[in-house]
Amino acid sequence: MNNEVELDSLLKQMADSHRPELPSPGLIWWRAQILKKHQEKQRIERPLLIMRGVAAIACIAAFLVFLVNSWSQLKLPLALRFLLPLVITVLAAFLGLGFLAVGSAVRKASGGS
Repeated sequence: MNNEVELDSLLKQMADSHRPELPSPGLIWWRAQILKKHQEKQRIERPLLIMRGVAAIACIAAFLVFLVNSWSQLKLPLALRFLLPLVITVLAAFLGLGFLAVGSAVRKASGGS
């Protein structure tokens, strides 16, 4: 019991004697400037991020269109003819994931949830 009272007293003395030091105004201003520049950089780079996503999706879509249009002309072995629809399905899934990734990146960059 006596030790607990001494410990409480010591903790109170330490808490009373400790004065937290605030950062200097210059440091606060410097951090604010860095944060402002970071936000401006994200705002400027947002169209590039969207453009990269759209370009990747357009390339995959063009490849799929080419593949579907030339399907009858392909001289593929029988095993590959059965495997190719699976590959197309996987590419279509990645296309959908690309749309989701670009959309979430844009929402994140714009500060949305």
